[in-house]
Amino acid sequence: MAYATLADYEARHGTVASSAQINRVTALLEDASALIAAILPSGYTPAAELSRAVCVAVAWRAITNPGGRRSVTVGAVSESYGEDGGLYLTEGERRMLLAAYDADAVTASTIDLRDDGLRSYCPW
Repeated sequence: MAYATLADYEARHGTVASSAQINRVTALLEDASALIAAILPSGYTPAAELSRAVCVAVAWRAITNPGGRRSVTVGAVSESYGEDGGLYLTEGERRMLLAAYDADAVTASTIDLRDDGLRSYCPW
């Protein structure tokens, strides 16, 4: 299951023109979807809007900085990148995707404590 489509990517980052670029973005969206699916507990599906946004962000990171470079220096010119690049989920993205699952996992219960050996002591 792909969490985002080419149209979702283009809505956020502009039109992808060539067929090679289309194929690359589509493949990265599928790979990003696989990364997301790999961390999700069985039977849990995060909100569609959230999983779509994360999927597009993961693919965009891989496209803008595929080598995972932090900086490049050519002669006297140096350029730094804000993202590590590559195909991965950040810790924040993982937390967002799993937030509703974790919230559902926390439940409260009431239990009745009873000791039949203390009947003479307990008023009930």
